[in-house]
Amino acid sequence: MNVFSFLYLISIFIIFNIYAGFGDINFQNQILISSSLIILFGIPHGSLDNILFLSKNKISVFSFYTIYLFIAFIYLIAWIWWPYYSFIFFLIISAYHFGESHFSDYKLKFKAKNFVFIIWGLFLMTSLLFLNSSELILTSEFFFDTKQFSSIYSDKIISNLFYVSLILTVLMLLFLVYKKYITTEDMFSEIFQYFLIFVTFYLFPIIIGFTLYFVFIHSFRSLFHEYKYLKKIKKIKNIFNFIKLLIPHSIAAYFFTFIICYASLNNVINISLPMVILIIVSVITLPHALVMSNFYNK
Repeated sequence: MNVFSFLYLISIFIIFNIYAGFGDINFQNQILISSSLIILFGIPHGSLDNILFLSKNKISVFSFYTIYLFIAFIYLIAWIWWPYYSFIFFLIISAYHFGESHFSDYKLKFKAKNFVFIIWGLFLMTSLLFLNSSELILTSEFFFDTKQFSSIYSDKIISNLFYVSLILTVLMLLFLVYKKYITTEDMFSEIFQYFLIFVTFYLFPIIIGFTLYFVFIHSFRSLFHEYKYLKKIKKIKNIFNFIKLLIPHSIAAYFFTFIICYASLNNVINISLPMVILIIVSVITLPHALVMSNFYNK
């Protein structure tokens, strides 16, 4: 069991005991718990994109921010004109990003490694949607601008993708062992970690289940990799220097997210809060995923 699985297991144990002691956690408290974890760890894990990219590429600071914000802006426009397809694109980008981050500890040096990332990521995302389809349909139907996504959750394609990606993931792990890219012990570690994720997605509401994965496996792994790299290139000396680097962009993200969410809640913009959060997360995710892909491949 790696450290991320251990932290994840502890988080499951804590949340499970909260449920055992207090019964079901209402929606407001789910949002409170998830928001707190994402604010503390989720948002900061993407706040060093500028430093990571500039340290590995010969490009000016101005050019980086221009390109980064331009990509986010174009995706925002796509959300305005084609929300349905923008959401599907977000699921695919997230799947690849999660898969690439997950397998970044292994030295996968073959041309088809991108298929490993997307297969594992699709297995993760389809598991989340497949196990929580009823909750997702109910939630999306409640808001006027998220109703269009109900067909994605209820469509048989999700269940088919789940079973296909399950089979492909098993075959992929066996292939990686056969080619000695990972050990048999690594394979069983991956299976155990996925089992924990699967149980979490099955037992808890989708907001709690996804937040636990996103924070304790994905974000913690990314922060760990970023810390190791910045220490290696002598950009930081200790954890306090690292936290100091995380603060500026994290605060900026908190501020703009708060402003936009406040505008939604007070009907300044005619977009529901869930839709606003979905758009904000996806618009940030696209350039972040591109930066991290560059980081892992250079």
